[in-house]
Amino acid sequence: MDKKDRAIVDLLKINSRMSWKEVGEKVFLSGQAVGLRVQNLLDRGVIERFTVSEYSESEQFITIYMNGSRFEEFENMVSRFAAVEALHKITGDGCYFIHTRFAAAELEQFLQQVALYARYKVSHNLRRIK
Repeated sequence: MDKKDRAIVDLLKINSRMSWKEVGEKVFLSGQAVGLRVQNLLDRGVIERFTVSEYSESEQFITIYMNGSRFEEFENMVSRFAAVEALHKITGDGCYFIHTRFAAAELEQFLQQVALYARYKVSHNLRRIK
């Protein structure tokens, strides 16, 4: 990724609804050139998606400590839940980190399924700082 690509990504992180023309004016490229660069970044996996993130106080961060090696089965189970925002395989403290937006009753059902595969630690969002 060169300096122009980095500048484009930085601008899109601030406002992903900017037109290619608007981005181009800020990075000194044509709108068409920005569109081609963005498509290249998408194809390479640098940009994964354009999304809207809605703030919710019912937000959880779950660290997973696997009991065995049924990783693919666990990942498939977790992926079936719509309230799962992100599932990360991690190093360090735990095996996975899951970002979720469950209501209380749904969270309990989810954790019952998780317990078939792993121990877990749940942290809740108190307030968003940035």
